[in-house]
Amino acid sequence: MDRLTRRQALSMAVGALAHGWVRAARARAQAPSAPARLFDIERAADGVYLALARPAVLLNCNAAIFVNARDILVVDAHSKPSAVAALVAQIRAEVSPKPVRYIVNTHFHWDHTQGMPAWRTLAPDAEVLASETTRRLIQELGAPRARAMVDARRQELESLRQKRAAARDAAERAYYDRAVPETEAFVGELENYQPDLPTITFDDRLVLHDPAHELHLVFRGRAHTASDVSVFCPQKRVIATGDLLHGFVPGMGDGFPLEWPGTLSRLADLGWTQVLPGHGGLQQGRARLNQVTAYLEEVNERVARGKQAGKTLAILQTEITPATLASMTKTEYGAYVAATLERFTLRPPEITGAVAVVTAVRANVAEVYRSV
Repeated sequence: MDRLTRRQALSMAVGALAHGWVRAARARAQAPSAPARLFDIERAADGVYLALARPAVLLNCNAAIFVNARDILVVDAHSKPSAVAALVAQIRAEVSPKPVRYIVNTHFHWDHTQGMPAWRTLAPDAEVLASETTRRLIQELGAPRARAMVDARRQELESLRQKRAAARDAAERAYYDRAVPETEAFVGELENYQPDLPTITFDDRLVLHDPAHELHLVFRGRAHTASDVSVFCPQKRVIATGDLLHGFVPGMGDGFPLEWPGTLSRLADLGWTQVLPGHGGLQQGRARLNQVTAYLEEVNERVARGKQAGKTLAILQTEITPATLASMTKTEYGAYVAATLERFTLRPPEITGAVAVVTAVRANVAEVYRSV
């Protein structure tokens, strides 16, 4: 009876702290914050869960949750502290009252790391694991990129308010009724952000030997960034991949598109059957990995061939579109990423999932053009 009471007390205390963080963020922004329930938690295997980020104006990432014998490992730290607080409350209520002992930074991007200050409050004894390169990139780029993003969102607010006032129908009004307060809250919450650095780093592999299972943190090569880390559990045959493999069109802004297919090939050598991605739904089997690989190889080849022939970027962006890519039209991949964007992102009504895919492919063509 005492043990149950302690667990209940711990859950209530963490939940109160989590909601306190959300309330503080709300007060700083002087606007309503995002809903407290920001994730939908799905069970992938015994002791393994995927917290699916619900759509938001400013993107959150998913979280992979591994329940160890005495504690928990969580993969990625979201875009803001209040999202971490919301997730911790949900873990306590829906998964386990065990303490979070490890947080993994799969890479350095804002939507996967800017929530780290909340972990310092909610799990002060937790270790933060990452590759040495990820730590360096967070240290170098975390603060200036966060400042630039907050400044851009602050400047965008007046435009969002004007669009809300001029909304032509209920769908537009509903979008901007969310966009304005969510952006205000984000600016208020992140305006004084300072990056929190990983405490344990490694180069290619780090293995945690737990009585419940082993967790292999692996770097298989450059792809979405210079330092994409995946978390592989051989006993449960699951892998958490961050943005190395997810449900959206690959993001190449800091990426290495020419190396990415090879990195995916080396990832496939591991014995997993399920993927817990950084964005989008749980993936079964190797179909998505094969489709992403085919897409990358096709875009790489077509851009390289076009550039060698003297074609400009503008010409190639008109020639290489989702409708002209066999990797998107001859398989379900094009429809899959459009549907995933519809389900897991929040966009103005006129920007459908299909329109978002067109924009993403256009950006990929430009990024590959700069790489070849």
